[in-house]
Amino acid sequence: MSYIYPTVVKDVTKYKTYFLYEEHKLYLGTYPTMECANQVIQEANELMTLPKGAPQFDGYSLNYKKIVSLCNLRDNKGYIKNPIYLYPTYFNYYLSKDCILTFDLKDLLYFSTYKIYKRGNYLYTQDSISQQSILSRYGIPNHSVINKDYIFKNNNPYDFRYSNIEIINGYKGVNKKLKNNTEIYIAYIYIKTNLIIGHYSSEIEAAIAYNKAVDILSKHNDTKDYTYNTIPFITKSEYDTIYNRIVISPRIEHLEHTRKRVISQKQFRGVSKDQNSYKAYIGYQGKQVYLGMYPTEKRAAQAYNYASFYLFGRQGYVNDISPLIYDGDTSKIAQLLARYQVLKAVKES
Repeated sequence: MSYIYPTVVKDVTKYKTYFLYEEHKLYLGTYPTMECANQVIQEANELMTLPKGAPQFDGYSLNYKKIVSLCNLRDNKGYIKNPIYLYPTYFNYYLSKDCILTFDLKDLLYFSTYKIYKRGNYLYTQDSISQQSILSRYGIPNHSVINKDYIFKNNNPYDFRYSNIEIINGYKGVNKKLKNNTEIYIAYIYIKTNLIIGHYSSEIEAAIAYNKAVDILSKHNDTKDYTYNTIPFITKSEYDTIYNRIVISPRIEHLEHTRKRVISQKQFRGVSKDQNSYKAYIGYQGKQVYLGMYPTEKRAAQAYNYASFYLFGRQGYVNDISPLIYDGDTSKIAQLLARYQVLKAVKES
């Protein structure tokens, strides 16, 4: 059974078309002629007699969204207004005939309520107040970069099943790295270049360290509009405890003393290959100070770190390596610095 209602809009007659199926009265659209309205009703009747299967669109004048909803009603005995087709463990949302998004069933209530929109590569839902990125449902911030901060394991950027999404960096200004089979989290902030805030054992600590750096920069009248990390699942008291305990690089508070080049183009700063060993050196007062030869690149980088701490205190650059200093080489480096009559530029606190 069907219903066609003529309606006049600005002296033009159009035909609202409804289709009745198992007590569901479904709106199929408004059409310019009675012939068009009858055609889509005929197509709807044909769809409902076909065997179960994913929606097919060729040869139909009926809107693709209506085809998806009708096929789902036919096969799964439930009408969903949005273009969703259900499978036993997941569902497809048809953004167009060719663009199909896949979700876990746990997201069905949300996406059967809110429509999905696409602008470029940006997928979002929208209510009467604001837009929300689909990625935010998975804990992925808006600034995140695909294949850097998160990945789709099967390389399909439209498969939003939870098992297919891996978050690498869930907070702004935080990178995860593996050092000596241990995960560490590096917090950084962009001030003309990426400036390292510190190294932390947990992602939440690194995210809060980033927030603390933003607070300090704001006090220094930094006009850049930084975005704070939102930390879910902890109380304000827990946040404040971590915030007050966390130590960040003093370079953030003393930007005028920060040496300009923060990230080396090499793997380690102050290290060069010399046949079968590695040379360590450091720039100081316009000259290059020799720090010795070492059997491994790591030892040479640790020698640089020791000299940097000695000459520049906590303001100096240090190579990202663990441990930062190799104690067995410190006396050798001190002797070399004394031989070249290199004195501290700052006093240790």
